Amino acid sequence: MKNTSQITKAMQMVSATKMRKAQNQALQARPYTQTFISVLSSLSGKVTPESHQLLNNNGSNTVGVMVLSTDKGLCGALNTNLFRFIQSHPLFQGKEVVFYTMGKKGRDFIVRTGKNLHADFESLEHIGFQKAISLRKLVVSTFLSSEVGEIYLLYPHFLSTLRQEPRLVKILPINESTFLNEVQKAAAEASQNGSKEFLFEPSPDQVLDFALTHFVDTQIYQALLETRASEHSARMIAMQSATDNAKELVSDLQLMYNGLRQSAITTELLEITSAAAALE
Repeated sequence: MKNTSQITKAMQMVSATKMRKAQNQALQARPYTQTFISVLSSLSGKVTPESHQLLNNNGSNTVGVMVLSTDKGLCGALNTNLFRFIQSHPLFQGKEVVFYTMGKKGRDFIVRTGKNLHADFESLEHIGFQKAISLRKLVVSTFLSSEVGEIYLLYPHFLSTLRQEPRLVKILPINESTFLNEVQKAAAEASQNGSKEFLFEPSPDQVLDFALTHFVDTQIYQALLETRASEHSARMIAMQSATDNAKELVSDLQLMYNGLRQSAITTELLEITSAAAALE
């Protein structure tokens, strides 16, 4: 049991180091996202967003869900909460749903429960923006070909080291009101900060084509970072609890051992004393 506590302690320390790196990566991505949205704010009023394919329904009734999970266990209820969410959420009830997975735990759950697994992606320790682009290319192509009518992103959202919760985000078709709200907020912030107006080449409409696609990229990328930070945070807490429990069990066993040993010594002394008294 002492060896077990040493192993879980080592795993806790490794997860703590990885968690800090994952959190820093997620925080470093936020300024880029904010700058990108501020550029989008300059498109407001210059284009007709409803004319873009990614903003319009394609008529398909099939729902696509991209599930981001972990490859390994020992991270508490992180994956279990995701799977319970899938089983209980009304979105997945009475509809034809196809799944895209990244993470062995999510893939195994989808296969084990007999759900329709459309594609599975390899999970990498280092999250690069190219991985988000690969995921986006698949989901956008299936959406534009009308294989699916809506695509959602399900991942463990990082709230704090002690708290992560499943979050379901609709990424396609892009909700026009949500998109424009983000743009308007960025526009208000830009005007307060005295930002200059951008010049678009070759045209605002063509910039919007790229901007909407990149908007999906950033959503997926941020979800990947959130998943990684959630995984290492949950594993660190789980290993910390396991270490504390192992130490507590060792302490209880030591007390029990000392009690039994003391009882055995007392019994032997009584036997020796009784035997000596009988010989007198």
